[in-house]
Amino acid sequence: MRRRLAALLTVLLLVSGVAFSKAETAKVEDVSATMGENTVCYPQLSGLPSSSVQKKINDDVVLSGGIASLLVKLASGGSLQAGHESFLNEAIFSTLLTVESKQPGSRREQSETALTYALSDGERLTLNRLFSDPAEAVGRMEALAEESLSREMTEYMDNRAVAPLPTDAFTMDEWGVTFHYPADQLSFASGAAGAVQFFYEELDGLWLPDEDGIPAQMGLLAAERSAGEQKTAIAEAVTAGKLPMLPLTLGQSMTEIVEQYRLVRTPDAFPGGRYFLMEAPLFRDIYLISDDMQAGYDHSVLRGVQLRRGSLYGLKVGTSLRTEWQASLGQPAEIITLTESMAYDYQLAAGDCDVYRFGEHELRLYADENGVLICIQLC
Repeated sequence: MRRRLAALLTVLLLVSGVAFSKAETAKVEDVSATMGENTVCYPQLSGLPSSSVQKKINDDVVLSGGIASLLVKLASGGSLQAGHESFLNEAIFSTLLTVESKQPGSRREQSETALTYALSDGERLTLNRLFSDPAEAVGRMEALAEESLSREMTEYMDNRAVAPLPTDAFTMDEWGVTFHYPADQLSFASGAAGAVQFFYEELDGLWLPDEDGIPAQMGLLAAERSAGEQKTAIAEAVTAGKLPMLPLTLGQSMTEIVEQYRLVRTPDAFPGGRYFLMEAPLFRDIYLISDDMQAGYDHSVLRGVQLRRGSLYGLKVGTSLRTEWQASLGQPAEIITLTESMAYDYQLAAGDCDVYRFGEHELRLYADENGVLICIQLC
């Protein structure tokens, strides 16, 4: 066992102590060690223009992720699965390190470590490098999280404190920022540690306006699309049956979706179908629609997606007006009026739904009685 441990630690030291050789482009590489059915896998960067920044980030991932102790446990025959989900662009590197281990008595323990770095200097990102007023941004995000997450919580949940937001534990990707809670503060019904995700568009007006800052480098301050660009982008997405911020496509098996993203609770029935709510933080306030079969969903497929937050190429839930999208998309092919009773059945507000057809699919834009967009639906 000592030889195995020495070999694993030698690999670790070679990876974390010496920068990778230069590559044409920056990328994330997996470093892994396996003993039987147990694995430790963690990310390391290669190909960054600055070898010192690259080494700084790689070393901190190893240190902050407790990789050395995981390798020791692996070599000693411990039961664990350690992996990661990572994102890299021209401005940041972000990773969520996950560890699941089996304890005596068949009890399983899970832990997460969220790390996000600026590629300019290798420093861990803090909110003051993202928002012009971090306190205001945190206040808005906590309010949004309280409003949506609390709807699915019950008094029987032991850990259900949405505030304070875990501001020192967040990840970023192409579409948004996710804050990861300690399990003893907030956990889902499945037992997984809680998390809350915000699409970047939800936080418009809060970003640091510095033209050299992280938000600018990531394109979060980009000018709005023209009406023609907006219509073209929307038409392409609807025709493909796929919204750009979700890893789903119409027609996909509901069994596969549920296995990957976990159901919050039994699907809600509405006239002609069912709403599926997923536990994964990306799906906060996003309803997946399938058929109305009551005998399980083994043979059901995804028939629609409702965004009740976020945006679609500039159409923003809670902000955009009906007059604005009609100016961009033209007159709808069909208008559905939701009465109070219909709105209750569909868990929406009374108002009008404009239906636009692109290819074999439809885009439905729901406006409340004030003409404000409350829901975007692909079906």
